[in-house]
Formats: sequence, structure tokens, C-alpha cells
Amino acid sequence: MPATTVRPLTPDDASAYRALRLAGIAELPAAFCTTHAAESGLPLAQIAQRLRATFHQIIFGVFNEKQLIAIAGLRREPIAIVHDKASLWGVYVAPQARGRGAGRQLVQAAIAHACAIPELGRVRLAVAQDNHAALSLYLSCGFVLADSCASDGMLQLQLLLPRPARASASASADSNVFMKINTLQIPAK
Repeated sequence: MPATTVRPLTPDDASAYRALRLAGIAELPAAFCTTHAAESGLPLAQIAQRLRATFHQIIFGVFNEKQLIAIAGLRREPIAIVHDKASLWGVYVAPQARGRGAGRQLVQAAIAHACAIPELGRVRLAVAQDNHAALSLYLSCGFVLADSCASDGMLQLQLLLPRPARASASASADSNVFMKINTLQIPAK
């Protein structure tokens, strides 16, 4: 396979992104949180808008020369109480590119991007428990089983990002969460 490049996708990549995402949904429908009909019905302009990197989301692509062969998104949680978490989503590698490092390049690009955001402490993802290649990749990149329960054949994995001050910040955040929960008023029925 010729040299590949990894970069954030832009609105100019909308057609290639749509084609590869639809191929992924057709091949592995359970791995995506949408249907082929819903995704194929989206206007190209809406897909282009999705590819604009924002404070909360970025989508990476791996290119073999000019052909998009793999995609993955990283989405940060916008809610203040969980803003230290991000999700790796929509990971798909074209069949002809599998086993050649494209998936690893994507995951490593997402992790590097997440590490550059000081307030992020963890990256989460869901993977089908029977998708052995993906599970092996994620585990080899440092992800571990999360405490949350799996559902419908999916496993929840997480990667704690290296943060020197995480221990003291976590203790402080935990006490703030406790205080917020402790002062919550629930009306009687």
C-alpha cells in the first residue's frame, strides 16, 4: 500500500466521507448509530457542515494518495459536568485497507488530538464484542474495559489520558459533584 496520510477532514471532503460512511453502515449496520436510509437522505451540505472542526468535534480521515480509506470522529462532551470526556465514534476502515495500519493511524491521531486538550481526561468508545479486529486495535492502543455495563453485544472501553494533575483535580471534581447532588431539590409527587 502506498504511503498514507492522516488529517482532519474538511467540508471539501464531504462526498468522499459520505461514500465511505455509507459503505460502513451497509457493511456493519450495528456499529453505527444511524441507518443507511437516514444517512443517505442527508443533504451533502449538512454532511459538509458536520466535517467542520469545532471546539467539540473533529473528524479524521486516512488517505491513500487521494482516496479516503478510513474515517473516525472525536466528540467532546459539551455539558460542564462531563466536559472532561470525549467519545471516539464512527470508526470505519475500507476493506481493502484493513490490516495495514490505517485504523491505528486514526486512533493515534484522535488520541494525540485529545491529549492536546488540557481539560480532557478520558476518551470513551463502544465496540461490538464480536469485532475482534477492532477490539484488538483499541486494546493495543491503551483502551481498557470501562466500568459501565455493556449492552446489546457492545463493550464500553475507555482510555485515561496522561494528566499530571488528574489525581488532585479528580478529588476536587468529585467533591463538587457531591455538593451539587447533595443540594438537588426533588419535588414530592
